[in-house]
Amino acid sequence: MAYTSPPPSRSTLSNKAHRYRILLNLRSLLDRYLSWPLPPRPSVEIAIPSKVSKTPGSIQLYFFTAPSKPLCPRKQTKKLPPRPVLINFHGGGFSIGHARDDSRWAGTVLKAYPDAVIVSVNYRLAPERPFPVPLEDGVDTILWLWQEAQKYNFDKTRFTLSGASAGGNLALAIPFRLHEELQKKRWASLRGEIALAGLVVFYPSTDWTRTRIERDATNPIAPQKSMISPSLFKFLDDSYLLPAGLPKRPGTERVDMSHPYLSPGLAPESLLQATYPPSVAIYTCGWDQLLVEGNTFRERLGGFVEEGKMVGVGGFVVEDVVHGFDKKPSFWKGNEARDRMYDDAVNHLKLMWKIE
Repeated sequence: MAYTSPPPSRSTLSNKAHRYRILLNLRSLLDRYLSWPLPPRPSVEIAIPSKVSKTPGSIQLYFFTAPSKPLCPRKQTKKLPPRPVLINFHGGGFSIGHARDDSRWAGTVLKAYPDAVIVSVNYRLAPERPFPVPLEDGVDTILWLWQEAQKYNFDKTRFTLSGASAGGNLALAIPFRLHEELQKKRWASLRGEIALAGLVVFYPSTDWTRTRIERDATNPIAPQKSMISPSLFKFLDDSYLLPAGLPKRPGTERVDMSHPYLSPGLAPESLLQATYPPSVAIYTCGWDQLLVEGNTFRERLGGFVEEGKMVGVGGFVVEDVVHGFDKKPSFWKGNEARDRMYDDAVNHLKLMWKIE
């Protein structure tokens, strides 16, 4: 990345992150406790160690289950069918936000599929933990859940990923990093008996080769309607995209913003074919600077369906809404656009999980 002035220090960014996190947490609280119908609360919290990342630490996982279907039943008189698992990654530009922010999405899934288990990942945040730590925390989570599948009665072949905004980018990029990790000898016992069943993403970033100004130019209404200021965008980018840790072009020290771990929409076809599940759904927002790149990637994947290389690609443009519209507190008014998007996404999960 090129800076016209020296980049801000990590301590300066951390101080800003603390303030932004307080504000976003307040908005999330209003949505979770003062907007009807109230979403569910996590039923279980488990901290797991990070192993894939070179940066040691722990990852907090929040499990959402239907009240009648707890994660660990006290009494089990008969063996139950293995449960499908949705692993979710929250938004917030990789620097703010929390796993509980997507409680309403989790509740929508559980209402349709009470047997499901939703795992919302509180991956470690930049600027304290910039790229690639959030990506690697996602890989660690999937591997841990696969290893614990028998204990918790998870169906290893019905793991789906979801995410919004930055979390959508993670959901789209994690399969690449997961594939790389699974090639190592220590995971030989998992290969052959596991698979991702699908991806459901909401307004993701898919092409980091474009600057924020270039992204706005692809959809001129976006800067007029956006709730995100240019200064916040700059903070988020400075926090996550620490130049020293970004991928480089082979044989050079030049940062490669087209790398699939950053820009999944630009991944080569061979990598997509090797790592992606058969079904994907991508939802975009009409008043979003990420509209065009998200639509372009959905259309590209749709071409694989026509060629018989994927089973289904869904999703649509939610017109007349801004990035993150579904996270705004609705209080007593509800949010019809959000409900329509979530309901359609839930229908795609039925295909991914092969539910009759």
